[in-house]
Amino acid sequence: MRKFWVLILCLILIPQAWAGVFEHPQRLEKISSEVPELKDISCRFAQEKVLPSSKVVIKSSGDFKFEKNKGVTFYTTYPIKSTNSYSSREYKQINSIISAISNKSYSRLERDFNFFYESEPAAWQLGLMPKKGTQVYNYLKSIEISGNREMITKIVILPVDLSKTTIWFRK
Repeated sequence: MRKFWVLILCLILIPQAWAGVFEHPQRLEKISSEVPELKDISCRFAQEKVLPSSKVVIKSSGDFKFEKNKGVTFYTTYPIKSTNSYSSREYKQINSIISAISNKSYSRLERDFNFFYESEPAAWQLGLMPKKGTQVYNYLKSIEISGNREMITKIVILPVDLSKTTIWFRK
């Protein structure tokens, strides 16, 4: 009988422990009151891109800079030196999402995305899933953004081709 109760308890608790942010739909009002307004920041980044068809993992790292009025810039130092500015036209969508979150201007995103949110005392997780019928829906499956009271700590971008880009940020 004791094993039965342990099994029942595990069946109840384990799914909750494995639950992801996309299992927690949330209203915009709650998200905007809990996610802090983020400041301009310069920090280090590490990135991995996984290509599903070949199982290849592409790694890069370097310096990251976010300025609210200018946008997002990645100064890659590994494996080769390069600079990518998300203020450019091709990355405008990613830049606008990061800017909207940092400025707490979620209404800009409300037209295109459904919101998901989970938080703990020292950290939060925001999920964005494109709404059907929007232009974003055709090329993006989801974006997951994690952070703390000071900064965004991780972004996971999942396009419809199921490649996966994960970017970690650290001071």
